Amino acid sequence: MNLIPHSLTRLIATYPPILWVRLFGETLTSLSSAMIAPFLVLYLSEHIGSSITWTMLIIGLQPFSEILLTLFAGGVTDRFRRKTVMLVSLLLQGLAMLAMAWADSLAAFALLYVVNGAGRSLFIPASRAHLADSIAGTQMASAFALLSTAGSIGAALGPLVGVLIYQYDPALAFLFTAMSLLLYAIAVWWKVPHTQPAIASENTASETYMNGPLQTYRPALAIMFLSLPISLFYAQTETNLQLHFKQTMPDYLQTLATLVSAKGIMLILLEFWLVKWTQKLPTRLLISGSYFCFLIVALGYAFLDSLPALIALQLIWVIGESIGITQLLTFVTRVAPPSMRGRYFAITGTHWDISRTCGPYLGSLVLIHFGGATLFVFVAAVLLIGGWAMYAYLARKEKAFPIVQEG
Repeated sequence: MNLIPHSLTRLIATYPPILWVRLFGETLTSLSSAMIAPFLVLYLSEHIGSSITWTMLIIGLQPFSEILLTLFAGGVTDRFRRKTVMLVSLLLQGLAMLAMAWADSLAAFALLYVVNGAGRSLFIPASRAHLADSIAGTQMASAFALLSTAGSIGAALGPLVGVLIYQYDPALAFLFTAMSLLLYAIAVWWKVPHTQPAIASENTASETYMNGPLQTYRPALAIMFLSLPISLFYAQTETNLQLHFKQTMPDYLQTLATLVSAKGIMLILLEFWLVKWTQKLPTRLLISGSYFCFLIVALGYAFLDSLPALIALQLIWVIGESIGITQLLTFVTRVAPPSMRGRYFAITGTHWDISRTCGPYLGSLVLIHFGGATLFVFVAAVLLIGGWAMYAYLARKEKAFPIVQEG
């Protein structure tokens, strides 16, 4: 009877309080944002009144703004206190979401979407660098897994609530998201301690001066480029998959909500343990293996129209996401100098922004002219090439940056 409480107490004591504050905030914000994400394309096309092409261009504006602000955001994160940057970014996102609830034109929505993207570009590298500053390297992979699990809790419940909200009044989802971001900011202000910006060592400063920025950031740029196939896959599942299912599935809204929720539940149950069970395996196998998992899912989306089969695909997706993306974030903490963590996380994370800027629009062109099956077969081919290239790169880098095991 006391086994579960004792285990829970031991787990809580294992990690510093900052992680549990982050878990609270990620759960809250992911719950509210998951009400919006699966239906955003439909909302813009049906309620704002834009065409498919214009809708995809608007979807790409937020990540485009994040690309423009990436290096600036990373530099701010490394120069100023991480907590201050996190608070500013959360408030910026909250205000943008609040205004989106009343946006009634395409131009207004686009502007607010860009502002929200600016807030995200500040928060993501700042929060990841703050975590790397506060948690031991041996706990990094499991800490990222716990954060992802917290996000999955919201992702599992959000779409089911989102279906009801979308049918009643979609603007309520934006209000709930704004409120969750405000609560997250209050929790960060109240409980998260400041960390001092890391000071560059003489060796790091000398290396930057001698080699120049391109050489100094070469590992970050390489990881960013090689990760593009993964984010291209996610960009299509977040946007054009909705339109593909609308053409092929009779009850596409319920199907979308069911799949997102099933994936979220599987992540909640499995992600932390998958990371723990596989952490002793070589990084190159875990990360490149995730490309193969995403490839299978992409081919399934191209040819399958059975709901049970599509739900089974979510398990393969969860395995890939758990062993791959979490290890990729952990690898960045190993290769980044402490004084450049913000910039490294900003640069490596840019692959999401690049794919989400160009992917929805380019994917919509393929979908319109050739169909959704062709689109996802093409994505699978890109994943195959990207997985091979990532394996070759990591095989060279693992000796220079050995794995630090937990326990």
